[in-house]
Amino acid sequence: MAEVSRYIRAIDEVLKSKDEVREHLIRAVRDIIRDSSLAITYIHLNKVSDAEELLRKLKHMINELDSRLNPHPELKYSNLYLSALTEYVEASQFFSLVKYGRLRSPEEMEIHYIPYLQGMLDLVGELKRYSLELVKSGTIEDAWKYLNIANEIYESVKALDYPEALIPGIRHKVDVSRKVLEDLREFLIDVELRIKLINTISKSLNP
Repeated sequence: MAEVSRYIRAIDEVLKSKDEVREHLIRAVRDIIRDSSLAITYIHLNKVSDAEELLRKLKHMINELDSRLNPHPELKYSNLYLSALTEYVEASQFFSLVKYGRLRSPEEMEIHYIPYLQGMLDLVGELKRYSLELVKSGTIEDAWKYLNIANEIYESVKALDYPEALIPGIRHKVDVSRKVLEDLREFLIDVELRIKLINTISKSLNP
């Protein structure tokens, strides 16, 4: 049965190779998540060009990582990697909206549909934060614009009626997004009413 040892040694070589790739993936995932978060921060700080440069580097990193993971589908489609891509989608779509006023398709981004959907729903929360900043700067009309975009994302993804096995994590994120939108809509309505009240009082005091 000496051939058994040979079989196991061959498997051991395969596993060593996969383990090296896995260690590389862990480091890359950490970098993708960190830099995606930093890109979002840049956008909020109005450092859009810095965000664009960082996202360009991230896309290059992801393309190289995809090529390395192609022979290892169990790693390429692992929750570890998909969660990092989710963060990248959120940052990249936020940038695209703020700079170009549009959202990109999964084909254009070359992203698997699971992190694409998850990232889009996470974007709803980021748009709430951005809308609140717009209200502080006195541009409530733009805040409503981003609320409407966030609502369109929510309504579109909510319509996907598939089991958890096909769209993991989506149902939970849809529920979270609904609450985010309800809170933001309530806040914007309250702000508008307060503005109208202030204007009415001001007109009555200064006829």
